[in-house]
Amino acid sequence: MAKKKQSKQVLKIIALLSVVSILALNVNAVGARDNFPDRPIAIICPFNPGGSTEIELRNLTPYLQKYLGKPVIIRILPGGGTTIGAAAAAKAKPDGYTLFVNVLPTTVLAQHLHNAPYNLENFENVYGWSEAPMDVVVRAQSPYKTFAELVQASKKKPLKAAISGIGSISHLMTLLLEKYADLKSQVVPYRGGGPSSAAVIRGDVDFLCGLSTTSVRFVRSGQIRQLAILGSKPLEALADTPTIYQLNYKDFPNIPFVRPVAATPGTPKGRVEILEAAFKKAVDDPGFIAVMEKQGRPIKRFSGEEIKKLVKETVKLSAEFMPIMRKSKQE
Repeated sequence: MAKKKQSKQVLKIIALLSVVSILALNVNAVGARDNFPDRPIAIICPFNPGGSTEIELRNLTPYLQKYLGKPVIIRILPGGGTTIGAAAAAKAKPDGYTLFVNVLPTTVLAQHLHNAPYNLENFENVYGWSEAPMDVVVRAQSPYKTFAELVQASKKKPLKAAISGIGSISHLMTLLLEKYADLKSQVVPYRGGGPSSAAVIRGDVDFLCGLSTTSVRFVRSGQIRQLAILGSKPLEALADTPTIYQLNYKDFPNIPFVRPVAATPGTPKGRVEILEAAFKKAVDDPGFIAVMEKQGRPIKRFSGEEIKKLVKETVKLSAEFMPIMRKSKQE
C-alpha cells in the first residue's frame, strides 16, 4: 500500500511539473499567438533631438511601422548620460510595447558612473542597425587645420572640449585623447550630440569629440572641420579624414559607437522575436538603406544574441576605464 501511495504521489508531481513546464512555454511564446502588437510601440531615445540617434530613429520608424503594422512613437527622455531613459525603460511593463535605444558603450558607462538602479545586462536585446567611429571636429573658422595643430595649441593652454554628457562615450574619448595624444582640455558637458555640435559651430568651445555620423551634415554644409577619426578605418562619407592610427597614435583604444534597441527585462521571448524580425526587415528595406546612404550613415546589423555578447564586453570595458571617468567627474 505504501509503495502504491508513493507511486501515486510521484505521478502527481510529474503531472504538476508537466503543467508548470507547459505554462512556462506558453509565457515564453506569448506574442506568437496573441496578435502582438495590437497597439503603438514606444521607443525611448535617451538623447535630445538633433543628434544622430534621434535622426536615425526617425529614418527607421516608418519602415518599422510598415513591418509591425502599428505606429511607432519616439519618446525623447534625455539626461543623466542616458540613465533617465534607461530607468524609464527598466520600470516599464515587460510587454514589448516599450523599447530603449541602448547606445553602447555610453549607456553602460553612464550606468556605472551614476550608480544607476538597473542592470543593462538584464534587458532583453532586440536588434542593432548601426556602428560608427567617433571623431574630433572644430568649427570651420577655427585656426586649427590639423589634429597636430590642435594638440600643440592645447599644450600652451587647455582647450575647451564639448562632450555629449557626463558619462558618455564622447566624455570617455575626450579623456582618452588626453591620455594617449596629450591633448589637454577642459570638458564642457552638453545634453547630446546636437547641442554639443551646435556649441562647436557657435565657437563656444574649441573642439568636440563626437560621433562621426553627426558630423557629416555639418562638414557638407561648411560649418565644421573634421580633424581625425577615432577608429580603425575612415568613415566612407568623409574618406579624406585621417584615422587616429594613421596619425601614429597606435595605442589609442578602438571603441565604436553601436545602436541597438532593447526591451524591458522580463519581456516574453515570443514578443522579442517578433520585434527582432520586424527590425531586421526594416533595416533591410531598400528605402531605409537609401536614406542612410544619402546621409552618409553606415549600416551594420546585429542580432539580439550579438548585442547580448556586446553588452557583456562593454561592461568589461567600463570597468577598465571607469577610474579615469570618476576622477574627471569629481574634478
